[in-house]
Amino acid sequence: MAVTGFSRAARAISISVGMRVPFRAGWGRHAESAGTVPRNAELCHCLSQCQSRARCGPCLLTQGASHVPAIAAATARWQSDVSQRSGARRPLPTGLGDDAVNGGRDLMVDETWPIGGGETGLLLRGFNPSSSALGAPSGWPAALKAVVQLMLSSPTPMTLLWGRQGFMVYNDAYAVIAGARHPEILGQSVFEAWPEVVDFHRVVMDAVLGAGEQLSYRDLPLVLHRNGRAEDVWLNVDYSPILDEAGKPCGVLAIVFETTEAMRTKLAQEAAEQALRARERELAQVQKIGRVGGLEVDLRGGFNNKRSPEYLMLHGLPPEAVNESHEDWVRRIHPQDRAVTEGHFREAVAGTVHDYHAEYRIIRPSDGAMRWIAATAQIERDEAGRAVRLIGAHIDVTERKEAEAQQRLLLQELAHRVKNSLAMIQAIASQTFRNAGSIEAASETFSARLAALSRAHDLLVNGNWANATLRDVVGSVVGIQGEPERFAISGPDIQVGPKAALALTLILHELGTNAVKYGALSNQHGRVAVSWRIDDMEGERQLRLRWQESGGPPVEPPKRRGFGSRLIERTFPSTRCRVENTFPPAGVVFTLDAPLEALQDGDSGDEGK
Repeated sequence: MAVTGFSRAARAISISVGMRVPFRAGWGRHAESAGTVPRNAELCHCLSQCQSRARCGPCLLTQGASHVPAIAAATARWQSDVSQRSGARRPLPTGLGDDAVNGGRDLMVDETWPIGGGETGLLLRGFNPSSSALGAPSGWPAALKAVVQLMLSSPTPMTLLWGRQGFMVYNDAYAVIAGARHPEILGQSVFEAWPEVVDFHRVVMDAVLGAGEQLSYRDLPLVLHRNGRAEDVWLNVDYSPILDEAGKPCGVLAIVFETTEAMRTKLAQEAAEQALRARERELAQVQKIGRVGGLEVDLRGGFNNKRSPEYLMLHGLPPEAVNESHEDWVRRIHPQDRAVTEGHFREAVAGTVHDYHAEYRIIRPSDGAMRWIAATAQIERDEAGRAVRLIGAHIDVTERKEAEAQQRLLLQELAHRVKNSLAMIQAIASQTFRNAGSIEAASETFSARLAALSRAHDLLVNGNWANATLRDVVGSVVGIQGEPERFAISGPDIQVGPKAALALTLILHELGTNAVKYGALSNQHGRVAVSWRIDDMEGERQLRLRWQESGGPPVEPPKRRGFGSRLIERTFPSTRCRVENTFPPAGVVFTLDAPLEALQDGDSGDEGK
């Protein structure tokens, strides 16, 4: 054998036709069983050195002419051995199934060629010429035989596609990739061997065999039916042209590595990572909506912090604060909470607990706003109980804290108003029953006064216990008399506080009750005028409320002070308030002069005496 040329540009092999190509048959898994001669270690060393560092096969295919002298010398020493054994044939058990070789009979092995090659070499030595258009190996062109011998001697998966039909000859390593289609496809056209990817192989043959190009694919996805079912397969494949002595492509050498398992692992990992990223995005969105910030603190060498984007947003920090120091966190705590909060944190880390909870205020650097933070964390400890890591979450609970404060305020206000109402009821009961002529009359009067008080409460409840308008207070009293057309009401819109509204309701109720019993409303012609105005008295706004009856029977002053007078004194004990109740023959005239501020104060007067 002699190598007449090696083209680095096309990575093609040029072999002289007619040369005998003996190789060391000891290369391969079944060399000894094939009956080869263990000589010429130099050639073995040459091939093994190239195969150990060349991904795409033996030195003749990849390294160029640098190894040709060694191969030529080793080949010369093999000539006599091969000549002596020419034509030698003997039967060998193949170990293959009945469908593989000669109907299950022992294979007649031509021990002269190919040399070695393991199981595939054994099949080629007993190759049936009628099974393939390639014919008997003894008649194969020298270029074909040379490449096949090199290929069989390599542990790298290779297949040779010979001629325009791409008749397949491959080695044991490729047989593993072929799966259950081996050995049936040995000697077949690649288009018949792999019909499911015939279009792909046409592209390859046109480019490599037709145009002399080199093709390379990495993680090429194919669907092959190599084990009786469709199977997703990924391959790394390098295609190079084989040149005859005229420099024309006569075949295609394919170096094939299956990467299916690696790709499945990669795809599974990518899918898992994609799912993880999706979960992280969902979690980040939930954290953003719920104002939850994640944090991690490495406690093995102090306090090494790692903050999530949501944490930074929650605390009003810039992105570069992701690894802020422990001192940065402490400085952000509200001064009134700082010492207690840090002390509690250090105590938890130094102790034995695994759960950490705290609520404290911070001053957010971004806008200076005060926010309430609820911190919840797990402290991981080593076998000695030392804290090594803290993982937790911060939640903005400012709205909750504000709601709790508002609730406390409302409860306090409710307690105060209930106390005021009970005090007023106590005063009403005391005045009613103290001066009653009979239990029946006292009970009737007391019930009427409680009803008036209830209506005043309704006014205040409708206004969320804030203020009520004086017009509404007057209207609530007028409405119960049943004859609103006999009342003339006039005055500006004025807001009065809760306690003033209750007191004025009871006062007007007493005036209305007396008018029905004794005054203008006791006949068919009497009328009542209720009016009010605001006067400026020495720089102070003063309310003047006037109740004036007319058209009723003549009235006389009472012999004792009534409930209304005492109620006014208890409700407006200020020296600036003045009450006047006169009884001219034309009808009762009631006048209240009080600072508007006193009437609008929610806590004016005592709470009942």
